[in-house]
Amino acid sequence: MAELVTLAEAKAHLNIPPSRTADDEEIARFIGALTDPIERHTGIVLPVTVTDRCWGGRRSLLLSRRPVQSITSVTLPGGGTVPGSGYELDGDAGVLHRMAGGYTYRWERGRITIVYTAGLAAVPAHVRQAALIILGHLWETQRGTMGTARATGDDEVWDPRFGHSIPRRALELLGGTPMGLA
Repeated sequence: MAELVTLAEAKAHLNIPPSRTADDEEIARFIGALTDPIERHTGIVLPVTVTDRCWGGRRSLLLSRRPVQSITSVTLPGGGTVPGSGYELDGDAGVLHRMAGGYTYRWERGRITIVYTAGLAAVPAHVRQAALIILGHLWETQRGTMGTARATGDDEVWDPRFGHSIPRRALELLGGTPMGLA
């Protein structure tokens, strides 16, 4: 499976020499854990195979994940398949139009199954950098004592850096508000 950052990039960001492999498994788990929270903020990032079942009877079908890179198959209610010339894809919008002779027409009535690949061809630099910032934060917080007082001796002063998993500077790179929230 593709990852937002490679193990080598993560180790370089954490200032861990490539020859030191004792923490590789733990770092790899952290890398795997980055995808979901980042995709909650940005929408889909890594390519993934998706199967949607849409009801026909209209000219366009709205796919659930975008951007759409490619269509693998389109299966009609009776079990027949649609060749690539039988539809047109607006990948950024995730819309599949039924086509014939250069014109759109209605999809057959009933359940249509579409298998496709959604996601970005390459992870944008700002998303990759946000992933590294989050990784560094997770690495730092699990090495210390989370949520403890600062080393000032004042037990009432809490260090806010350890109270969240996504640092503000990573959120700013990702665009702030998670998708779907007003």
